[in-house]
Amino acid sequence: MENGKPAIDRDSFGNALGGIRLAEHAVSTAVNSGENAGTGFCFLVGSHEDFDKARLAMLYSSHTSYVSDVKVATDKNLKAGYIVKADAAKTIANAEQSAVGRP
Repeated sequence: MENGKPAIDRDSFGNALGGIRLAEHAVSTAVNSGENAGTGFCFLVGSHEDFDKARLAMLYSSHTSYVSDVKVATDKNLKAGYIVKADAAKTIANAEQSAVGRP
């Protein structure tokens, strides 16, 4: 416990571990704190900070590599019943259209 709150286990990027890890979280492109603090609506939803291009390049050697990782994570969640086919297709389409791994 930290300051009376349960401690949150985090991955090497600072994203929370455990629970259902959708591709958007498992194939990290940002840090999502999920902690409710700060000004504005952060007290409701936490914070989000995109990785810079250098970190993305270190994580994903190419756009194809990034999309492949998203497909693997999405397929796992689909097979486990955490998402439906339409959501899986949308997740993959979003990855294919993203700039991640592109020069």
